[in-house]
Amino acid sequence: MTLVLVVGGVTTGLGQGAAPANLEPPARPVAVWPPGPLEVIAAFEKPVDPAVANSMFGQTIRYDDIRADRPDPTAVSGPAGRLRIVGARLVDDGRTLVLATDPHPRTARYLLPLPGDRMQAASKGVAISTIPYDLSGAEAVWYEGDIAAGEPRWSGWWPSLDLDVTRRLTRGSRLHEIGLPLLARSGRLVLSCWVRLPQGKVTLRVQSARPIEDGMLGDAQAVGHPAELDGIFEIELTVESRGEPLFLTTTLRTGDLGGRFQIKATYRVAAEADVHPIERSDLLLPWAPIPTAAATAAPLAIPDLSGGDPERGRTIFRGDPARCAQCHVFRGEGGKVGPDLTDIVSKGRAEIYRSIAAPSAAIEPDYTTYTVATRDGQVLSGVVRADGPEEIKVTDTNAHTATVRRAQIQEIRPSATSIMPPGLTGALGDSAVRDLVAYLTTLAPPANRTSP
Repeated sequence: MTLVLVVGGVTTGLGQGAAPANLEPPARPVAVWPPGPLEVIAAFEKPVDPAVANSMFGQTIRYDDIRADRPDPTAVSGPAGRLRIVGARLVDDGRTLVLATDPHPRTARYLLPLPGDRMQAASKGVAISTIPYDLSGAEAVWYEGDIAAGEPRWSGWWPSLDLDVTRRLTRGSRLHEIGLPLLARSGRLVLSCWVRLPQGKVTLRVQSARPIEDGMLGDAQAVGHPAELDGIFEIELTVESRGEPLFLTTTLRTGDLGGRFQIKATYRVAAEADVHPIERSDLLLPWAPIPTAAATAAPLAIPDLSGGDPERGRTIFRGDPARCAQCHVFRGEGGKVGPDLTDIVSKGRAEIYRSIAAPSAAIEPDYTTYTVATRDGQVLSGVVRADGPEEIKVTDTNAHTATVRRAQIQEIRPSATSIMPPGLTGALGDSAVRDLVAYLTTLAPPANRTSP
């Protein structure tokens, strides 16, 4: 995970000097975050020119790969892909830019083109900057009244579980100017996120100036304490951490205390005396793709893959039970549900075998599978693509595509399981797998050869 960028003083693309005297400085972005897998929000300190939204349509958001299995889990390894921006609109009197996108497939660093600089660039030929953001933070949902049920009065993104930090890093965001003052009113606040903690026995503590009604961390239930002398309530959650993200949710009461409402979260490892703050880089939004055991399966034993027949392999690729061509393009033929396999020969036979035998071990981000639940009770699973600002398309394992309006989506969650079914090597048998690998690794026929 990388630190979410809240651009309180972002350097624009105007070069090292000040903005030209004949150009009004562009509205300064104060925070950028994805409220869900299919959107990005950029909050500005003042209203933005409506032309900014138009300039964003059709642009792409590049993302750089971040691997949690590396010694430094925040390290960026290089470009991984791009998201399309398929819709853009301004709300909150022009202070909030809402972008409709393809799904965010990874816990990566995303690079949003800076719209203010785009307008400057169009008139003065100045280079365009980008704003980094990621999937870190927590989801905050506030309900008015005595129970956390029904439709919430406000929901949004918190960059930190420390409310003072959240206030500071969202200062100037109109959405937070509306939401954070609600904490002075009687109600219930639900905070949810993934938390990465060190390995070992770890105790996470949530403290608040108002009673904390419940909390869970992984499968650990909260242990509550009475208010201390200074009026602070707290719960503790103790887990045996393996260093993998654990899901945290807690419900707190809110209300006016004659001062500012406070929340803070810390942790300590059993072998240590020190108490540590939970950093923003330790948090991930509830819907962020989290690697699971499926992505770290035991190494496969690679059989002898030599001696296969490419022509028989071609028949297997196109027919049952493999049905590879239903989802994959190979040399210009086939479906587009999964990745194009035309250049798969560069991976080598062993890697091709692994991708067939254990398809969930290394999923290309553009082909992450999502489960989509709609407000009318449908549950769809498949690869998701944005289809304009109002709809998405969900393509399942049988290459059937369903269209869903964004307004009808109740929940969308990524899966660590590939859309490609497991167990294909067993169903085909060793001989057929050799033939299939031979077909995928045989050099393409000459261009003037007519394919039968």
